[in-house]
Amino acid sequence: MIISRTPLRISFFGGGTDYPQWYRTHKGAILGGTIDKYCYVTLHEGWSSFTFDLPNKSGLASSSAYTIGLLRVCSELDKLTIARIATTWEQDKMNGIVGSQDQYLCSVGGFHKLDFFERGIKDTSVSPNLVKPLEDYLMLFDTYQYRQGSFLIAHQIDNMPHNEPLLTRIAEMPSEGLSLIIKKDYLGFGALLNEAWMAKRQLAENVSTPEINAIYDAAMKAGSIGGKLLGGGGGGFIIFFVEPERQQKVRETLCDLNYVPFHFETEGTKVIYRD
Repeated sequence: MIISRTPLRISFFGGGTDYPQWYRTHKGAILGGTIDKYCYVTLHEGWSSFTFDLPNKSGLASSSAYTIGLLRVCSELDKLTIARIATTWEQDKMNGIVGSQDQYLCSVGGFHKLDFFERGIKDTSVSPNLVKPLEDYLMLFDTYQYRQGSFLIAHQIDNMPHNEPLLTRIAEMPSEGLSLIIKKDYLGFGALLNEAWMAKRQLAENVSTPEINAIYDAAMKAGSIGGKLLGGGGGGFIIFFVEPERQQKVRETLCDLNYVPFHFETEGTKVIYRD
């Protein structure tokens, strides 16, 4: 029996520009990191099974975490090779409507700014000491709304020619976000997160829903500086950037949602049991 553990991820900026349909001819970049919530894949006598710490189809890259975890229990390959194979596998399986950030982040682990090019990825790894303070400001909630991501992404890809100015701006945000982290301008980071979500909502009509908009507006009125729905849109988990003294008010306002404390992690995919 072999069991692997692969982290889920949170993408803060740049989502939508990590699709080959975009970065083959434009600048693509994301800023995000993995968290201490995991996918576990077990391989036993030729059969595999899996479990998650959090619901799948949640915008936390659960499908990629599963693919990475399965490759981990079935091979002795290094993390970068696993990420490359998983990216090719998922993009071919889904006819090109899968991005390129999730496989890399879930496999390697840690917090990264990734720049995407037709021939590869440039990785700027961010020190855990720099991102640790962000944990005090971030609040993760389960909206209890789950979606079929491929359907939503297909619309966003179709809209790329129309959304070129918007996606160009989104691709600039990872560099700005990293600069704010380095300067320890955490409130600026939160405000940029709000801008990112306002931009993301314009990529396609189905990115957000009236229910998600109501959740977001309520959190902002309760004291959040910014936030975003994670993943392709339509539902899943939502994250807010809230000053510590205002977090209790936000929790009370969103009391119908499940609040999920978390920490960033740095290990990436690994085998945790082998008999």
